[in-house]
Amino acid sequence: MEFDSGSIKTIADIPIDKMGLAHYFANYERYLGPMRDRPLNFLELGVANGDSLKYWEKWLPHARITGLDINPCPVSFDSGRVECYVGEQQDRALLDRVAAERAPEGFDVIIDDAAHVGQLARISFWHLFDHHLKAGGYYFIEDWGTGYWPEYPDGKHFSPEIADLSWHERILDRMHANAGVRAVYPLRKLTGWMRWNLVRRRFHGHDRGMVGFVKELIDECGAADMTHPSLGTGTPRASRFEWMRVSLGHVVIRKARLDA
Repeated sequence: MEFDSGSIKTIADIPIDKMGLAHYFANYERYLGPMRDRPLNFLELGVANGDSLKYWEKWLPHARITGLDINPCPVSFDSGRVECYVGEQQDRALLDRVAAERAPEGFDVIIDDAAHVGQLARISFWHLFDHHLKAGGYYFIEDWGTGYWPEYPDGKHFSPEIADLSWHERILDRMHANAGVRAVYPLRKLTGWMRWNLVRRRFHGHDRGMVGFVKELIDECGAADMTHPSLGTGTPRASRFEWMRVSLGHVVIRKARLDA
């Protein structure tokens, strides 16, 4: 498909079918728009027929653009700035080779629009994020809602589940249900209050596929609380994320900067 790149003023001018949700456009415009004239190192996982790379090539006129897909890219590029690799997103050795050849100093932008399978997205995310995304760089994850879709390998209809109770929570739950305890008003009130504060503070949630993976990323956002010297566990540390934005089908993460 041919079009006049001079007519592209915003990303909304680009007819990318796979970005059919309006807020995808808004997110790319908001975060990449201010950088579009810079010589970015750009990686997209999952390029299908190559249309998206064509459009990124036009919209990011100085970017070095790299695509990765399980099938060869069927289109050619005239700018000399685009190169495609064939392979799977969870292949860490391949990801290392792609980064070494295309962005040895790191990628500025990474988009995952590949398999939309939680474990595969998780492998490529942490490997690329830790080793090949620049500090201050952006990582976009598309279509995380597949975790609610039963046609996906790790998807399932919404099924809120709760984590297993700890041993003392199980004992408390049984005590509160015991007829002898319930017959004594002070004991019933005490166990009821404790149960409310310990057991019922847990929230049911869906943890399948991409949905569960995104919730794992939220844990990383809370690393400072999770590892707080007084309240948390493990070695105290800040989150590796500067911030994370979650919207329908779309996640945007900015990697913490070294001076942050």
